[in-house]
Amino acid sequence: MKNKQYRLDIIPGIVLALFSIGYLAMIPQIQTFDGMGATPLTNHFIPTLWGSVLLLLSLWIVVRGLRKRKKFLEEGGKVEKTSFRDALMEKREVAASFLSLTIYVALMGVVGFAPMTVLYVFVQILILTPREKWKKNIVPALVTAVITGCVLFYIFRYMLNVLLPIGILSVFGL
Repeated sequence: MKNKQYRLDIIPGIVLALFSIGYLAMIPQIQTFDGMGATPLTNHFIPTLWGSVLLLLSLWIVVRGLRKRKKFLEEGGKVEKTSFRDALMEKREVAASFLSLTIYVALMGVVGFAPMTVLYVFVQILILTPREKWKKNIVPALVTAVITGCVLFYIFRYMLNVLLPIGILSVFGL
């Protein structure tokens, strides 16, 4: 077993666990909307379900990583310290994904749901595609991003009647 392989479970598992704990802690701040009272479920149900499942899965990832670490040490492996920079460069796709997601959420209100979704999907495809294949995949990535953004906007706005951040699209009266 490679030296750093168990870290691929432990570190992301801890980050996801902390994220899900923060997410679950913010759920009580959601204002309860009873609607017409036809269902016993409130708008807290899905966020609580999602946050709980994320927490359980992230803890499972941490436990799996600790088991891998124990096995590695039993096989005579030696734990080596690595710097934060080295760990970040090793998983730069993860760091770039979190950064792009943060920018997506931060700019969605100003720019709008549809354009930011198109941009985010395009950037995320490029992040997850090896750099040497970018030239070949740039047009399919752009087409996928445009279709995804437009379809999601249509579904949420016109089929589900969800109010989305319009942003710069308000100029066109959408």
